[in-house]
Amino acid sequence: MTDHRRRSASKTSFAGALLAMSAMGWAGTAAAQSDVTVFAGGKLDVADSAYVGATFGLPGSRDGKGWAVRGAAFTGSYDYQSGPTTIDADFTGAQAELIYRYGSGPTWGSVGVGYRYVNTDLSPADPGNRRDGGEGEVMVSLDGGHVAGPWRVDWYGSYGFTLDDYDALVSLTHTIGGSGRVRAGLEVAADGDSNYSAYHVGPMLGVKMGDDAVFQISAGLSDGDNRDSDGYVRVGFYRSF
Repeated sequence: MTDHRRRSASKTSFAGALLAMSAMGWAGTAAAQSDVTVFAGGKLDVADSAYVGATFGLPGSRDGKGWAVRGAAFTGSYDYQSGPTTIDADFTGAQAELIYRYGSGPTWGSVGVGYRYVNTDLSPADPGNRRDGGEGEVMVSLDGGHVAGPWRVDWYGSYGFTLDDYDALVSLTHTIGGSGRVRAGLEVAADGDSNYSAYHVGPMLGVKMGDDAVFQISAGLSDGDNRDSDGYVRVGFYRSF
């Protein structure tokens, strides 16, 4: 296969966005004041990527629970070797989901079903890469978190049925200082499909900015099939209104 390195960081970045968004429980009463959250971020890795999106609670939802719609757009680039030729790839895509959010107290989460579309442009053309052009698929997702004293665990996962592609990201953090506004810990992520797998692991830092916004940054080791180990940097931001 020639597409092992086709997007080894793009969807992991998007998973990180949704994991950051699951930190809504950290935002205290902000979710109760409104039911709209916007998020954005990006990642530097084997593939460089960026994303922006939002979640909107549907009528009848309250306090960050109940039915909602979540949408995002993302873009990025990467390169890989096909024989002696270096292929440059640029991708853009969008995703929309219907999600159900549940939980109160120390544990919360959501499950969702939606549709994802990605268009990849290869230069020069590489007929052996099945990612060339547009690909759409039905996908499912889950995310959530749990707090136990100063400790907190967050998780996100998704699976696409057409391409058999998956994402997973888990983080464990601990409060730093007495204000509760700074958390530090470790994140581990993996993504892949039937043709490749990749992962990253590294320390992460989250900073609560006011009552309704959080900034996250993580950096560490990235590795995967048919590629050299490398470093990555991921940033994410979300705000509830």
